Amino acid sequence: AGEQIAMAARLPARFLAQPEGISTELASAKALTPLSLDFTAEAEPGEPILDPAQPSNTIFTSGSSGTPKAVQHRLGNHLASARGSASFIAVDHTSGWLLSLPLFHIGGYAIAFRVFLAGGRVVLDDGAPLLERLQRQPITHLSLVPTQLWRLLHAGFDPQKTQLRELLLGGAAIPAPLVAKMIALGLTPKVSYGLSEMASQVCTGMPGAPGVVGKPLPGREVRVNNGEIQVRGETLFEGYLRDGKLNPALDSEGWFATRDKGHVTEQGELVVEGRLDNAFISGGENIQPEAIEQRLVDHPAIAQALVVPVPHPEWGERPVAFIDYHAEAVDGAELNAWVRETLPGFMVPDAWLGWPEGVGFKPSRRAFAARARAVLEAAKKGSDRRPTTYG
Repeated sequence: AGEQIAMAARLPARFLAQPEGISTELASAKALTPLSLDFTAEAEPGEPILDPAQPSNTIFTSGSSGTPKAVQHRLGNHLASARGSASFIAVDHTSGWLLSLPLFHIGGYAIAFRVFLAGGRVVLDDGAPLLERLQRQPITHLSLVPTQLWRLLHAGFDPQKTQLRELLLGGAAIPAPLVAKMIALGLTPKVSYGLSEMASQVCTGMPGAPGVVGKPLPGREVRVNNGEIQVRGETLFEGYLRDGKLNPALDSEGWFATRDKGHVTEQGELVVEGRLDNAFISGGENIQPEAIEQRLVDHPAIAQALVVPVPHPEWGERPVAFIDYHAEAVDGAELNAWVRETLPGFMVPDAWLGWPEGVGFKPSRRAFAARARAVLEAAKKGSDRRPTTYG
């Protein structure tokens, strides 16, 4: 609650609604201008006039690699995002998109605009297991991160027994075995790249080579400048809000620097290689953790992986991997060999650690790095050799 109050204090909010249903008044906050719908005689009967320039909402970035930032959108950002999404993923009045991602995440917030613009419906969580709901509710569209889909498959998911016709994957490295499994079941998922500052989706496409996320959707522009992905367009946010002031965070040409590393293929598709901020140097070699993670999730037994650097007296920093298995666990020797098949030896993690319990769908790299240091330090004190480390 303390962290929530601190974050809310950075916004022009007067009240904080807590899970218990108790509203806390924020004494230092300013009044928030409400979103208004102007019903006037100029509109067609029953059709409100929506002002695209109207400030709409403020949503915090995940903070997985730093302090969360307050992203402010205009209404037009979300409408443009929904229109562009519909150009690749069809939505109509018969569609029911499950709100499978939280509304405090841009991926969940965007769902409402996609279906409302098409006259469809948002299907809310009723507390039942996801598989059960897919089998009895009119859910036609579904947004998931890969681990959610793995769990669904292990529960016995068969898309032919549901009304599902569109599945959108994003938020993490897309495992090739997961895509192959879905294709075999008759439903090919779409892959996507998006960010809060662009009101969700930027690129969307069919699954292909590792990191490929498709071409920019209508209303978006993408370029790669010195290895960094930059974006602009109709969906671009108004700015970062702090202490009542907006920082557009754009260059002189209106481009937003994402701090994501990538390149564009000859076919015009974007390839996302990882966060520039996540890269580190080990023994003079540059290591991009996401490259290791992508290789690991392509192992048939691994649901998700996260790689972080830990200090090393000789090499400066070395990679350590956290592994979440969806099948029977494999030993470190097999994982070493798996990574070495496609990546250089210096990118083989020094240690394989189990996935912590209670981790949300957007893990904090800083928290994982701190945990890795603590685990390895404790193991070093308890023994001359680290049982979780393989050569």
